[in-house]
Amino acid sequence: MPVEKPTAETATFCFLDFDLDNYRSKLARAAAFVAATDTRYGFSSSHLFRLGGAEVSHRVQESYEMDHEWADSTKPIVTRPPIVGNRIVVKLLWDQAPLACENFATLCANGSDGKPAPTGQSGKPLTYRNSSVHRVVPKFIVQGGDFVFGNGSGGESVFNGKKFKDERLGLLAKHNKRGILSMGNSGKNSNSSQFFFTFAACPQCDGKHVVFGHIVSGWDVLNAMEAMGSSSGDPTASITIIDCGVWKPGEVPGAGFWYDHPDPDSYAGISPTFVVRPRVAVVAPSSAVVQKFEAALDACAVLTPVVVDSASESTQSRVISLLNDFAVDVVVVAPTCRQELALPLDVDTFWEGRTVVVQAKPVDALRELRQQTWLKDQEWQLDGIWT
Repeated sequence: MPVEKPTAETATFCFLDFDLDNYRSKLARAAAFVAATDTRYGFSSSHLFRLGGAEVSHRVQESYEMDHEWADSTKPIVTRPPIVGNRIVVKLLWDQAPLACENFATLCANGSDGKPAPTGQSGKPLTYRNSSVHRVVPKFIVQGGDFVFGNGSGGESVFNGKKFKDERLGLLAKHNKRGILSMGNSGKNSNSSQFFFTFAACPQCDGKHVVFGHIVSGWDVLNAMEAMGSSSGDPTASITIIDCGVWKPGEVPGAGFWYDHPDPDSYAGISPTFVVRPRVAVVAPSSAVVQKFEAALDACAVLTPVVVDSASESTQSRVISLLNDFAVDVVVVAPTCRQELALPLDVDTFWEGRTVVVQAKPVDALRELRQQTWLKDQEWQLDGIWT
């Protein structure tokens, strides 16, 4: 059965998790190899994430390539978590394009409750899960959503499989920046399930495609996908949507990556885990100080720099905007910038009663995030540096 019909109140945000170049399976194979051969090769742990410098940088790879049981040139491995995450969070503009939003949110939500997604008229599950991105043109768009054929020639809406009309306000909206979410189509009133994100302003799409949302967070993932594009539009490596759903602040993590941990007692011998990387806004006096925070936090968080600059938007306004858009989870303020924020902030009521702003030097930032912010009370699976 399909999930309950999404609405503007229940599905303001959605998330899509992208696997780039089969990174998830490569990391899972490395983890399984280490778990099975740690005593054979003298690894310091049977857990991939607990291995140290030389083990991660080359020993695991070298041991894998020489192992008669495991070595397979068609199944390469990677030994580090993704530099970027998997997850993109989008905000849907229901007042602008309710049909497009309902269609997209339903295709994200179907199958997220542990039950199979309903089957469409095409005979394929009505969900974006396990569908591929078929078109990536740098400085233009990345397009997916064809879960019927996977090549851009198909697609199916949730409205009995029928194509649905262009919505006037969505057509009037502009593709005027990076991260716009818009409907893919083959002409007027031919919307189905295909969608695209813009890499830049695309005025050539204005009036032809329905704008119905924009990216809130996951810019690192969008950047990585753009780097996998080509002038022909063919991705240079596979890009797959491995999970999707409705995103709810405080309930569903906003950033991170999937890790299949070896577990012989579980189904298929693995325990799929979403490893959370909190989204952190860093208020700093300069780019040089931001770099110090990056060195301290980059391994376990996704950073959004807010560099104090009197010539640009005020720091106060910028931080409030990030919190009200749910683009970040917490804010770290460098001591020299403590006067830039007047607390309490005038933000969404969701943040009431949550410690969301902390002051810290780069060297102390990780400890403050772990011990002082509202994240410490979450049951999310944080990565090894946090737990």
